[in-house]
Amino acid sequence: YNNEIFNMFTQEEQYTELLEPFHEPQQVPQNDNNVISEVTDVEQGGETVEQHLANFKETRTLYDSLYHNLAVEVEKVNSVNRKLKETNADLTTELAKYKNQERCFEISQEKYDKLERCY
Repeated sequence: YNNEIFNMFTQEEQYTELLEPFHEPQQVPQNDNNVISEVTDVEQGGETVEQHLANFKETRTLYDSLYHNLAVEVEKVNSVNRKLKETNADLTTELAKYKNQERCFEISQEKYDKLERCY
């Protein structure tokens, strides 16, 4: 049971880490005409590689879609977890009632056995 709770929180933390906001493209002023443009350079293996703007936008769109899909999945997992917690609470209450009834039955059985021995 404790492992299940630990796993549940570990999964939630993993999803939360995935949902950290993406950094917006940097805005840098151009010296020659005061125009601000997006930096689409990426560092790979210590070298700066310029991405094609269309690829950059497509990649950004895919990341946005992934972020949205993960957010939806996290909400589903959180919803299931809330329902499981409610069910767990209900079952814990039911188990307590059952154990109480079992104790009452054992006491009644002991009394019955004593009475039977007397006759």
